[in-house]
Amino acid sequence: MKFQFSIRTILIVGFLSVIVPTFVFMMLNHFYSRDIVRVKVAETYRNTLDLFVGQTDDNLDEITNYLTNMAILDVDVGMLMSFPINSDLYTLTKIRIDTKLKRDVDVYSVIDSVFVYHQHDIILGTNSDYSDAKAIIETHMKDRTVEKNDFTGDRYRKWEVRFDQRMPGQFFLLNSIEVSNGMHVGAVIRVIDVNERLTTQWNDGDIGYAGIWLREGEELKELLTEVDPPVQTKGMAITNAAFQTLKNERNGQSFLVMNRPSRLVEFAFQVIVPEEALLKELMFFRNVALFAPIGLVLILSMYLIIIRRTLFKPLQELIAGMRKISHGLLDVRLKRGKTIEFEFLGDTFNKMAEQIKTLKIDVYEEQLRVKQGELRQLQAQINPHFYMNSLNIIYNLAALNDTESVKKMSLHLADYFRFIMRTNRDTITLGEELAHISNYITIQHMRFPGRLICEVEADAEVQQIAIPALTLQPFVENAIIHGFKNRRKPLHIHIAAHRMEDPGGSSTLALTVTDNGTGYPEEVLDGLRRKQFKPQEGSSGLGIMNVVDRLSILYGDAVSIVFSNVEEAGARVELLIPLHQQQLAKELS
Repeated sequence: MKFQFSIRTILIVGFLSVIVPTFVFMMLNHFYSRDIVRVKVAETYRNTLDLFVGQTDDNLDEITNYLTNMAILDVDVGMLMSFPINSDLYTLTKIRIDTKLKRDVDVYSVIDSVFVYHQHDIILGTNSDYSDAKAIIETHMKDRTVEKNDFTGDRYRKWEVRFDQRMPGQFFLLNSIEVSNGMHVGAVIRVIDVNERLTTQWNDGDIGYAGIWLREGEELKELLTEVDPPVQTKGMAITNAAFQTLKNERNGQSFLVMNRPSRLVEFAFQVIVPEEALLKELMFFRNVALFAPIGLVLILSMYLIIIRRTLFKPLQELIAGMRKISHGLLDVRLKRGKTIEFEFLGDTFNKMAEQIKTLKIDVYEEQLRVKQGELRQLQAQINPHFYMNSLNIIYNLAALNDTESVKKMSLHLADYFRFIMRTNRDTITLGEELAHISNYITIQHMRFPGRLICEVEADAEVQQIAIPALTLQPFVENAIIHGFKNRRKPLHIHIAAHRMEDPGGSSTLALTVTDNGTGYPEEVLDGLRRKQFKPQEGSSGLGIMNVVDRLSILYGDAVSIVFSNVEEAGARVELLIPLHQQQLAKELS
C-alpha cells in the first residue's frame, strides 16, 4: 500500500486543508485589523493633538489681542507715563492698573503673569511668587527692550521661549506690546502649565507621553519639559505624516510619535503613544491568533489518537491478518472491534478464515486421496510387469526342458508374490526390498548361471528405513535386461544404501544401483535427465518411469534421481530420498 494513498494520509491532509487556511485567515485578519486599528487610533490621537495645538495657538492669539487692546485702548495704561512717577496721580493710576491685571490674570487661566513694564517700575498681576515673578520679568524685559533685532517700527512682538532657573520648569513664554517709548504691556506663560494641559489629554490610563520641544525650523532641538520621552527624538524632523514609528533599543517596544508645531511659537508639541496602548483592545484577538496554532495542534493530536484507536489500529490488524492468511497462516483471528463496523468486519474475517481453513483441509485431503489413487494405479502396473517378466523366464526354461529350473523358478516366484499379497503395503523396509531383489536375482541366476554377480552394501540400521515398495527392483531389472547385450563377461551389479546427515540437521537416504554393462545411450540419458524417457529395444521403460512418478508424487521436488554412466563402463542410478518427509509418504500411502 502506497503511503500517499493511505486513509491516514487522506484524513490528515483533509484536516490540514481545513485548519491551515483557517489559521492563515485568522493571522492575516489579525495583522490587517491591527494595522487598521493603529492607523485609525493614531488618526484620532493626531486630530486630538491638532485640536489642542490649535486651541493653544488660539489662546495665545487671544492673549496677544488682550495685550494689544490694553496697550491701545486702556486709558490708565495710556495715561500712566504722563504723570510723574512719585505723584499721587501716578500712584492712583498704578493702583487701578494693578487691580485690572490681578483680575485679568485669573480670567486667562493659562497666563502665569501679566504686567506693565518700564525701566523705573513694574506693575504685576501673577499666580506665582510675586517677588520671583517681578525679578524674572525685570531681567528678561531689559534684555527684550535692548535687543538689536527688535522689530523697528512694529509695536507687536511674537511669543518667545525664555529660560530662567528661577522659573518653575525653567522655560516660559514671553510676549509684550510696546505702549510708548520704554513702556510695555506683556504676559508670561509657563511651559509646564501648557504641558500640564497637554498631559491631561493623555493621562487617562497612562495612554502615552506628552512633552514640548524647542524647535529650529522643522527639527526638534531641545526638550522644554522635565520628563524624558521613552524614545530618543532629539533632532527628529517634523513631518506632515499622521505619525512616525520608533522603537526603543533597550526593550524593543514600538511607539507612535506625533509632532505638531505651533504657528505662533518656536516650539512643537509632542505625543508618544506605545503601540500596545493602541492595540490593547485587540489583545484578545492577538492572543487567539497566537495560541490558536497550539490549540489546533492539541486538537489534531487528540483527533489522531482517537482516529488511530478507532480506525487505523483496527485497519492495521485487519491488513496484517489478511497478509497472514495470504501466506497460508490460517489460524490467525482478529479481536472484536470497538466500533460496530469493525466488530462486523472482525467477525466476518474470522468466519471466512475458518471457512478457508476448512476448505483447504478438504482440498488437501482430496489431493491425498487423488495421489493415493495414482499410487495404487502405478503399483498395479508394477506387479503385472514383474509377473509378466517372470513368466517369460519360466517359458524360456520350459523351452529348454530345464524342469528343475522351472520348479525352482516357480517356487521363488510363488514366494515373491505370496509376500506381496501377504503384506498388502505400499511402503516396506529397505531390508524387505533387498529380499525381493534377492529373489529376483536368484531367478536371474537360474537364467544366466555364472554370468551375474550382485553385491549389496547396506548396514542393519539403514535396512530398517521405510521406502516405497519396488523402488530398487525396476532399476536392477533394467540393468540385467540391458547389461547382457553384446557381452560375454559377467555382469556385476552393486547396490549401496547409506544415510547422509546434512549440516542443517536433516537426513537423506542415498540409494545407488551401479552395473558394468553398456551404459545408457546419450539420447536415452538426456531423456531420463529431463524426465522424458525413451524406451530402449527390448524394454518398455514402464518400470523406471513408474518409480520416477511414484517418488515425485510422494516427495515432490525434495527427491533427487540422477542417471549417469560410469567412466569405465556401465550405468549408475542414484536416489536421494529425504528422511524428514517419511511421515508424509506414509500418509499418502
